Amino acid sequence: MSKLEEKTISSEMIFEGRLLKLKKTQVKLASGVKATREIVEHPGAVAIIAITADNELVLVRQFRKAAETILLEVPAGVPEKGETGEAAARRELEEETGFHAKKITKLWEGFASPGYSNELIQYYLAQEMSAVPRRPEEDEQIEVDLVDIEACVDMVKNGKIRDNKTMIGIMLAEKVISG
Repeated sequence: MSKLEEKTISSEMIFEGRLLKLKKTQVKLASGVKATREIVEHPGAVAIIAITADNELVLVRQFRKAAETILLEVPAGVPEKGETGEAAARRELEEETGFHAKKITKLWEGFASPGYSNELIQYYLAQEMSAVPRRPEEDEQIEVDLVDIEACVDMVKNGKIRDNKTMIGIMLAEKVISG
């Protein structure tokens, strides 16, 4: 065992919800010290960096109860059981924004907040898009914005975009545009 690894001694499921689970885990460090970890289990997510032919990013605006504010974000969602990341990205893009991507490519993946959650976000680039009917879920209230990528970068710098997955998405979009 590496001096950085932690060995699980026991684990207790505290809560099981529709989307999330919370467990309390006892661990032993290489030094012999015992500690408690509270871990949110999440099925994972997809985030879609949808770029129009005019180099605009397709963003969604919605109220986020946990943050108690309206946020501007890249479209995102959770894959359904048995659904691939690519299929989930296509579905979420159409449902939330009314865009269908002819071309979709996985760019990257990373943990959302590994200090307490195992959520892994897969980032997909959506291009060559056409309009289709929006199909938001019943509990989603979403507005769609098309924003120039450079304006998105400015919005990150001046604190108008505060969602981390969206900040990463904008950085990935900027890299795609600049080659």
